[in-house]
Amino acid sequence: EVGHATRLLYDQKMPEPGKDFVQKFLMIRNEEMVEGGRYHNLKDLGSLPNPTKSKLTHPNWTPTPHPGFDNHRSIFQSITEQEKLLHLPYHSYNYILRFFNEAAIDPSVKEIYVTLYRVAADSHIVNALISAAKNGKKVTVFVELKARFDEANNLKWSKKMKAAGIRIINSIPGLKVHAKVALVKRQEGKEWKNYSFMATGNFNEATGRFYTDHVFFTSNKEMGVELEWLFDYLQSRKQPAEYMKIPFEHLLVSQFNMIKRFEKLIDREIKNAKKGKPAGIIIKLNNLQERAMIEKLYEASRAGVKVQLIVRSICALAPGLKGQSENITVHRIVDRYLEHARVFAFHNNGEPQYYMGSADWMNRNLHSRIEVVFPVYDKAFGEELNHILQLQL
Repeated sequence: EVGHATRLLYDQKMPEPGKDFVQKFLMIRNEEMVEGGRYHNLKDLGSLPNPTKSKLTHPNWTPTPHPGFDNHRSIFQSITEQEKLLHLPYHSYNYILRFFNEAAIDPSVKEIYVTLYRVAADSHIVNALISAAKNGKKVTVFVELKARFDEANNLKWSKKMKAAGIRIINSIPGLKVHAKVALVKRQEGKEWKNYSFMATGNFNEATGRFYTDHVFFTSNKEMGVELEWLFDYLQSRKQPAEYMKIPFEHLLVSQFNMIKRFEKLIDREIKNAKKGKPAGIIIKLNNLQERAMIEKLYEASRAGVKVQLIVRSICALAPGLKGQSENITVHRIVDRYLEHARVFAFHNNGEPQYYMGSADWMNRNLHSRIEVVFPVYDKAFGEELNHILQLQL
């Protein structure tokens, strides 16, 4: 069944008769007409032919192997021995494909849960999930059908996965699920063990070649349990207010505890600054627009907290204003790769805490989506992230 059109984005130079005809044919109200430019999905231009080859392209940059993985051990054994942190596209995307491919054929893996927002047109990950279902594993996939520009692709894969026996959970009305998480349940002896995958970017090997993102693999028991709670909620297809109050302690999940936890982390820096202790915040985002969080950063600045922001796209915060944001700086990085990671670092009086995840600080991310931000407890990983942030600053 095809739904009614709810919005028309059109070229502002479109002739009036043509525009009126389309509006009447689709039964679009005036307030649903959105004036735009000629080209709306600019990534389509990337498929144009390149007649001069090397003159218009960067030389190939071969991804670096990750020292924590090797070809002689199961990826699950490697994760059990030590959590893994990947930085894409500098590290190879093959480790992510391997995670799903091994899960598909490993007899000890019994269940797989994944959220899909944007996937490649010829997705190796989705094909691995289909193989897993055919191998008798219980596979549950939440597919966000409202992912802008990817609706048709996601619908196509939904049908293929459903035909293969995968349980498909489609969009929750009024909410987008933008989280980048997966959970593999493996039976080891008499016990079940959870292997969690959490990332700042999509399960998309195509964009994984030029989006900078961070990927985290862990067998941490508490985080695995909280991911189970999240997938249990997604399968309910209820609104957050209708669902039981999930006591997320480690994960920050929008609609549940994310805003309060971020406010608490900023308040601690404010408290330390007022006591004369060192205080600082470093945040890297794609977009910063949500008013309450901006006001909280202004409050931190007025208290003397040094706030350093790396914001690639929309930024509604004004840095360097006397009496308001004197202690805030904003950097924007536009370079060979598209900066896509979301990273949050808090000084915590010399015991820094780091978080990463899928959430920008926009109204849509914090108030009308399901997002997941996760802590990085390993000190060596924290130092690694700090090193990257300092390079970028």
